[in-house]
Parts: sequence; structure tokens; C-alpha cells
Amino acid sequence: MIRWAATRPSVVWAFAAGLLISGGVAFTKLPLATKTTVELPRLSVGATWGGASPELVEMYLTSPIEAAIQGVRGVRRTESSSREGSASITVELDPDADVAIARLGILERMETLRDDLPSNARNSVRVGNWVPEDLSEQPLILLNVVGNYTPGALQKIAEDRVVPYLGSLAGISSVSINGGARNGVVIAYDADRLQQLGIDPALLTAAVGNARISQPVGEITSGPSVLSVSVRDQPKAIEDLGRLPIRGRGGIVYPLGQLAFITPEEDNEGRAFRLNGKTAVGISLQREAGADAIKTAAAARAVISSLAPTLPPGVRLTIARDESEDLAKQLNDLLLRGAIAFGAVFLVLIVTMRSLPGASLVLGSAAVAIAGTALGLYLFKIPANMLTLAGLAMGIGILVQNGLVVVERLRHVPNTADARAEAGKAIAPAVLGSTLTTAVVLFPFLYLQGNTRAAFVPFAAAFLLALFWSVGTALVLIPSVGQGGDRRAHGWPRVMRIYERVVNRFLRWRWATIGVTVAMVGVLTWGFITKVPRNSWGGWGGSERTSISAGVSFPGGSDPAEVARLVSELERVALGHDGVALVTAMVNPGGGQVVVEFSPKGSLTDAPYVVYEELTQRAVMIGGTKSVSVQAPKGDARVLQLLGEHERDAACAPPRVFVRRRAATGPQPQAQPDELPPRAKGRDQRQRRTRLGR
Repeated sequence: MIRWAATRPSVVWAFAAGLLISGGVAFTKLPLATKTTVELPRLSVGATWGGASPELVEMYLTSPIEAAIQGVRGVRRTESSSREGSASITVELDPDADVAIARLGILERMETLRDDLPSNARNSVRVGNWVPEDLSEQPLILLNVVGNYTPGALQKIAEDRVVPYLGSLAGISSVSINGGARNGVVIAYDADRLQQLGIDPALLTAAVGNARISQPVGEITSGPSVLSVSVRDQPKAIEDLGRLPIRGRGGIVYPLGQLAFITPEEDNEGRAFRLNGKTAVGISLQREAGADAIKTAAAARAVISSLAPTLPPGVRLTIARDESEDLAKQLNDLLLRGAIAFGAVFLVLIVTMRSLPGASLVLGSAAVAIAGTALGLYLFKIPANMLTLAGLAMGIGILVQNGLVVVERLRHVPNTADARAEAGKAIAPAVLGSTLTTAVVLFPFLYLQGNTRAAFVPFAAAFLLALFWSVGTALVLIPSVGQGGDRRAHGWPRVMRIYERVVNRFLRWRWATIGVTVAMVGVLTWGFITKVPRNSWGGWGGSERTSISAGVSFPGGSDPAEVARLVSELERVALGHDGVALVTAMVNPGGGQVVVEFSPKGSLTDAPYVVYEELTQRAVMIGGTKSVSVQAPKGDARVLQLLGEHERDAACAPPRVFVRRRAATGPQPQAQPDELPPRAKGRDQRQRRTRLGR
């Protein structure tokens, strides 16, 4: 192979040029994200039922959904958790199961089960890939729908005019709405008047309940085909409800509008959603696994711009946060660092080799290796993220070493094709050996587990591809297009004399040299074991934003207005601070949460700790609560947990039983009557784990 390439330099030049072009195109096609794509053999199913207790959620929501999932092919085990107002189910699949097919099967079962679920929870069932918390991504884009309209009207506008267009975009996996209110109708009647007309109030309820018609009326036979005919109708406006017929005494028919007052009403169920202190309806766009974050966000921005003129007067779509902006900054910074690294390596090669053609050839071989790596990532669909690309940028020095060795070898042979081929063949074992010693270091990455494996295995695969291409370019490209016989520079004579003296001293005192080396290795090993913390990897996805969260919960039956007021006080603490990028406030009947996110520049200042201290001081002053918690900035282990009077009284009472059912895989020890599980913190919850067979 080396001799064949050395005698055909034009073919090798054409191949290298084609590889550079295809690698550059493949790099533009790589889906970039801050974190790696994760598709584990697990799925996550969730549903919400506002105001329902954990027992009701488990009985009427979790259990039916879990029973329906059990019949899906490829499902191995499910683990469910029922909390107040929500249910979450983790579905573990067989190792060889197709995640996409299993997700489609669960969605079909959920559609069949829809009519059997509580009415307030039918549209809340969601199915998605299970992603570990450390690898979960923030929504790609957060939108605000603001205007001089009620929350229910804004939600209706978002559902009808915004969500369908954004949800159909390529690269968007889900679109969710936060805030708003449920639009409803209040029908008020005069009981005395109905009694005078001889109309039972139950007739009004029956008329409204039967207003939605969906029933078959017959069949049409056309040859071998049989078509069923159904009538489907429902009121579209308040006027339609007002025309519903009510039969009274003597067979007289009255329109519902003459017997009752029909008025629209919004019910936020004691919930509120605010971004940066403004009441709004929030829309979050979640990126699909494997989609390019920058291109997907650009397409979403184009759709948002086209939707703005079609919205009602006074309604605006504003972007509260766009994760692709930080990613674009990181990518530009990475490209700048890569260019600086290339320039630094080139200067070092010029200084040490004293040959512009030789330095250019070494650096060109590294560029071809990187282009081949980008093409391999694209063809083999290896997920690329900022960690992978940053690792390749930092490894430029390793990529040029093979080319440097071969170029230096060619200096000592005549400038003929046969001589260059023989030099390449002679140096090939050394190049392969040095490359394999580097590649062996990456093999332990295959034994990583959990989140660390998902993060670093793509990096290891990309680096192995780069090493493979560096060997190919060094042993094939350089002997073919390089030149031999360049002996103009042999290094620095004075430096070489100093190096010779040092080596002679080490050879003379070889046993002392070996002893000192062993001692140094021992000291470094001891320092690594005792000083380096062994904890989970974190912060590898790039410059993540620092965040602080403050939550407050109140006993049942608390005044929703008072709950909203106290949450707004926590919110106002963070508003207006320097470095604060986004303040999100969520209010529900039982409490609320405030999440403060800081800009990348603000994260590097003392702003997060100033806000944390002020939130802590304000949280201490809140009374009548069940519990208050303030989470310190990311990276700080401090968590302030304050117990209110209601919680302190509960702490003195006997603990409530925490129901947990686990699959029996063998003989299990029986718990004694006095062995109760520890009391669960926060809201009551019930968890259940079940092993399923196929």
C-alpha cells in the first residue's frame, strides 16, 4: 500500500482533497449539542391530575396506565411513582428492544386507554425517552405569549395559533405550555323560576352532558365495502349552548338560554406562571435527540417571526431563553481555540524543523485526519457534542506526532519514490506501536457505566477515529507527496550537546535514576489517590448556567391568594439583580417554586451567592408554611431546609407508611411490625415497582 501510494502522488492528492471537502461538509451536517445524545433502553411515561391525592392518582391513573404498558412487546419491567397530582412511570425495555417501536406501541395503548382515564388527566399523558438527570437538557427555546388578554385567552391563542406550527418542525420532539387557565362556562339558574315552570334542574345538567353527540346511525354497503355512518357534533360557542332544548311542563320546549345565565369563566386552579415577573403563557420547545440545536433553533426563530403578524392585536411572542445562543458562542470559541492550537503547533514545527514544506506537510496530514474523523462521525452516526469536539481540538498535538516522525525519517533518504516507500515501510512498526499505546488508554472507556459512559464513550470513539486517520495520512499521504533528502536542519547543536551530557550522567548513575523515578511515581500515585476527589463527573457539557431554586409549600386548605403573594415576594428578591438572566415563578395551590438562572458572565461573579443569601433571609421570615427550601448555587453543597409549624407538628407524630412494592426475584425477608420505612419528605407519595414477564 505504501509503495503503491508513493508511485501515484496525483491519486493521493486527489483523495486527500476529496476527503477534506467531504469532511468539511460532514462537519456542517453533524448535529451539535451541549450534551451527548442518550437513548437508553428505557422510556418515561408521565401524567398529571391536578388536585388528586396520591391514593387516587395510583388507583385511577397510575394503575390503568401501568397495566396497559405491560402488554407492549419488549417491556421488561416498570417502576411507578404516584404523587399528589402527578404520576410517573419508568419503563425498562429488553436490551435488544427497539426503543422507537416500543414508544410507538405505548402511545397506541395510551390512545386506547384515553376514555377510561379521569377527564382532567386524559390529555396529560406523555411518553418520552428516559434520560438521566445529569444528562437531561434544558428546553431549547422558552417563549412568552404576552398581551392584554386573560390567561385563558392567551392559552387558547397559544394552542391554536402557535403550538401546531412549532410542533411540526423537524428537530422538535415536544412542545409544552406552562401557565394559562382552563376555559369553561358557568351556567347559573334561578331555582324558583324552574320550580314555577315545572322543570327539574337535573334536566339542565342532562342537556349539557348530552350536548356532545357521537353515535353511529347506520351503514352504507357499496360492493364488498361497508362504510359506517356516524353523527358527531358538539357546541362550538356559548350561543350553541343557549339553543339547547329543555322540555318543561306540558311538553313546552324552552331554550337553555331562557332558563339560565350562561357566561364564560376561566379557572386557573390556583396556579400561575411568570417569567421575569410578568404573567404570561410559557411555551417550551424540547430538542429531539440527535437534532442539531443551532439549526433547529434557527428554524424555530423563522417560524416565530412568521407567526407574529398573524396573532391578534396586542399579542406578542417573545423569546425568554435560547439555549442555541450559548452553544453558538461555545462553538465559535472552540473554533478559535482550534485555530490558535493549529497556529501554535505550526510555529513549534517551524522552529524545531526549520523547514516550511516539512511543517506544512505535517500540519496538512493532521488536517486530513480531522476531516476524516468528521466524516466518520457522520457516517457511523456517532453523537458529537462540545466535549467530543473540544477533545479533538486539544488532541492536535497527538495527531501531528505520527506525521512528524515520518517527515523526519524522509529527510535521511533520497528523494525517490522507492526510497520514500522503503522509509515508510521501515517506520511503520514504530508509528503503529506508538499509536496503539495511545489507543489502549481509551479502551477502559468501554467499561464505564451509567452517565459517565454516555458522556465519554462518544469522545473515545471520535479520538480512535482520529488516531486511525493519523496513521493512514502519516504512512500513505506523507511518503507519497513529501520529499526526501532535506538535511538542512538537524536541530540546535548547543541544545544537543546539553542533551548528550544529561543522558551520559543518567547512564552513569542508572540505579539512582531508577530509584528516583520509582519514588516520584509513588509520590504522585499517593497524591492522586488521597487528594483527587472521587465524585461524579459534572459540568462537562460546557459553560452551564448557574441556577438557584427556592420552594415553599403550605398546608392543605391555605388561601391561594396568600400563597401567590408569598411566592411573588421570593420572586421580587431576584428580579433586577445584575447577572440574573431569567426568573421563573410557578405557583400551585400547595405552594410554589422560584428558579433563578444567571447568565454565563453573571455565574462567574458573586451574584449567585448574593441572591442566595437574600433568598435565605426572606425565606426565614415566611410564616405558616409547611416547609421552605432554598437550593444553593450549583456546585455548592449547602441546602437551607426550614420547617414550618405544620411540619414540626407532623414530625412529632408517628410516621406515615411509605408504600413501596418491589418485584420478588427470590426469597425476601419479612419486615417486622416495628420496621417502618423512613418518613418521606415533601408531599405524600406512593411508589411501586413491578417486574413484568413477556
